[in-house]
Amino acid sequence: MTKQFIEYKEKKYFMIKNNEDSLGYQLGNIGLDSLDDIKGLEDSQNLEYLDLSYNRLTTLPEYICDFKSLKSLYLSANQLTHLPDCIHNLKSLEFIDLRDNKLTLLPESIGKLKNLDSLLLDGNPLKCLPESIGSLRSLEVLGLFDTNIESFPKTMEILPEFHLDFSNINLSSFPESLLVIKNLVGLSLVKSNITEISESIDKIKALNFLDLTGNQLTTIPDSIGNLSQLTYLGLKNNKLISLPESIGNLSYLENLNLGDNELITLPKSIGNLKSLIRLYVNDNKISSLPESLLKLELLEDFDLINNPIVKDNENHVIKTLRKRDLLIS
Repeated sequence: MTKQFIEYKEKKYFMIKNNEDSLGYQLGNIGLDSLDDIKGLEDSQNLEYLDLSYNRLTTLPEYICDFKSLKSLYLSANQLTHLPDCIHNLKSLEFIDLRDNKLTLLPESIGKLKNLDSLLLDGNPLKCLPESIGSLRSLEVLGLFDTNIESFPKTMEILPEFHLDFSNINLSSFPESLLVIKNLVGLSLVKSNITEISESIDKIKALNFLDLTGNQLTTIPDSIGNLSQLTYLGLKNNKLISLPESIGNLSYLENLNLGDNELITLPKSIGNLKSLIRLYVNDNKISSLPESLLKLELLEDFDLINNPIVKDNENHVIKTLRKRDLLIS
């Protein structure tokens, strides 16, 4: 019979259910250096989740690959330098959190995890992804914030619809290899010192979420207006001095964040954003606003804090927005 408890430093840990009603062990932040120090874990064949986060693990034993029922594996904030090649044996694995470790490479075998929908690798010194990453046919979220990755395997072109979180402080240009990932529906490319966006960004036609916060952008290409599925566009904390008129073509856009830039006005086409609900232009240099703003019938929030124009009490657009109780100033 499978053991329902394990022992570590003379303390018993019993299997408990998590919020998703899965059975497993909560072993986070217990000062663990090695799984070999836990008595009975290797006999826990019916594990559905295992939380080992915030410990000091540097390796994983081969027997971890025998947990055929394991759906969720939490390993964040350890000191792992590699994963066992046998990880592909975890056929039921859907979620793995490997954030804040010391991984520089992933095994090619990871591509055999056909049920994996969330792969979180943020905060690792990864320089590349294995070609097999394109075989993760259930992938929905790929986390790569604060890594050293500069390009992506061409095999990712065949991935299903998924969201990519990505940042690399050493980047200065938009990774052209992203442009082949046709089913990329969400892209957070933040805090990466990117100075320009590829004119070909409209090749990623499936994008509905694009966050470019915290880069060094001074302009946005006209082609941004061809991303017809966008509902969220984040351009906060850049160095934008203007926006292209083509931005008005984003008819499904609901949230537009332009805060903390160098903008002095907004394009007239802003009034064409019929779906816009929230517009943030705080901490810019806005001294004039187009009348077309008043055509935004669905607008609920318009943040104009820390702009020169808020002091102009006679400005028609400002007065009208205040009457509508939409203006945050």
